[in-house]
Amino acid sequence: MEPILIGQVERKVTTDVPASDELRALLRVVWTAKSGEVVFNPAEDLKRGDIIRVTVEKVSEAPKAD
Repeated sequence: MEPILIGQVERKVTTDVPASDELRALLRVVWTAKSGEVVFNPAEDLKRGDIIRVTVEKVSEAPKAD
């Protein structure tokens, strides 16, 4: 299936983040329900005040129930 854009958000980086540090993102469905955390290293150093965009795409369908 082709990826489907679910949403995007842009935020200002609040502290310097070197490329060697891990970034973490967490999706919350409602206040208490959350999906797994994703962890990655940025491709380049981020400086305080940079604006980043997080994009969420649907890349596969859930298995069909029998």
